[in-house]
Amino acid sequence: MAVWAYECRSCPPGSTWWVDRTRTNEVAPTTNVLRVKVGKEWRCAVVDRRQSVEIEEQLLREAIPSDPVDCPECAAQPAAAPVREAAPPARATGSLQAAAISIADHRMMVVLVPLDVVQSPGEAEMLVADLGPRFGGVDIVLLGQDDDGTPHYHGDADLVSLLAEVPVDRMPWKAYPLG
Repeated sequence: MAVWAYECRSCPPGSTWWVDRTRTNEVAPTTNVLRVKVGKEWRCAVVDRRQSVEIEEQLLREAIPSDPVDCPECAAQPAAAPVREAAPPARATGSLQAAAISIADHRMMVVLVPLDVVQSPGEAEMLVADLGPRFGGVDIVLLGQDDDGTPHYHGDADLVSLLAEVPVDRMPWKAYPLG
């Protein structure tokens, strides 16, 4: 299910996560430092309330307000005011087809790509590295198909094994904006 979220950037920079827009707006507008739950850890992050985005609910991270004293690097960044308009954000010019899936406690994004990308390990790894932060650090599995629809995957072998039991046409496909 799609939900509205704000982007959070890790401190130090390098990761991007999404937090629920409604719950974040319940926190004081001057609060820009959050603790975001990543695995079993609570990581420091700066929330950007200037633009909300529509994402799959599975990609949301739990977040709580944090005391700026705990992270001077984050506290130095100004708070961004929440978005108040009712209109949806502008759409990015491009998009990709992906499915947010959770199997056996493993969250992942299955991204549809041309078969030649899956068959080129170097290109596939570069794409996975690029897409990981865009989807909040969840595992990325690339899916290419033969002309007859036979799926070919590139990604973690354990995840690929789990996906082998899921029919491609039963995955929750959605267009995700690139930007």
